[in-house]
Amino acid sequence: MSSPGWHRADIVAAIHKRGTSLAALARQNGLGDATLRAALSYPRTPSNTIIANYLRVPLHELWPDWFDRKGRLLGGDRKPRQPRASSQKRRRKLRAAAGGCP
Repeated sequence: MSSPGWHRADIVAAIHKRGTSLAALARQNGLGDATLRAALSYPRTPSNTIIANYLRVPLHELWPDWFDRKGRLLGGDRKPRQPRASSQKRRRKLRAAAGGCP
């Protein structure tokens, strides 16, 4: 059984203790302010790697349910996200306006 990993609040606290914030760390790496915050909720390998490297903690220790010991994303059993209804409606409208099939 895997260890529970770090709680997202503990990750944020550790970053603050080292003298920065998620937003500042994101900007230092050429990313938008919210990018690293999103990586606390779901796996985003590049963003998670930035956090792990900054804290000097392996990916699999921070997020054992997401990454293996080599830092590879676990899974394959994840289902693709269903597009939002608003996106589907917008695509249908654009196709209809372009003369395509509804």
